[in-house]
Amino acid sequence: MNKKRVLLVDDSSLARMMVRKIVTTRFPDWELVEAKDGAEALSLAETTLHLALLDFNMPGMNGIELAEILMIKYPGVALYLVTANIQERMQQKADALGIGFIKKPIAENKLMEIMR
Repeated sequence: MNKKRVLLVDDSSLARMMVRKIVTTRFPDWELVEAKDGAEALSLAETTLHLALLDFNMPGMNGIELAEILMIKYPGVALYLVTANIQERMQQKADALGIGFIKKPIAENKLMEIMR
């Protein structure tokens, strides 16, 4: 059986490290692919994706723009916008696209919930 793949896109190495720790500890059967921005994410995400955690504020393209591309490239992938910007309009942008919304820092129980 192929491993499930989660794409983590965040320009903060600390944020990536925190998520990496949860994924590798709690979901050792998942493959984690990390990128520091949207361009790197698109170059790395060449095979099947099951889940993508996208930071909103990144250099180049933001998480919403990246989500729009990933939705076309990987229909059916579970997409979540991860951001410290918890203003209602940010949540509305995610809702309008039909993607999940998670506030930073990601709580371990929240990540476990969406990965199950």
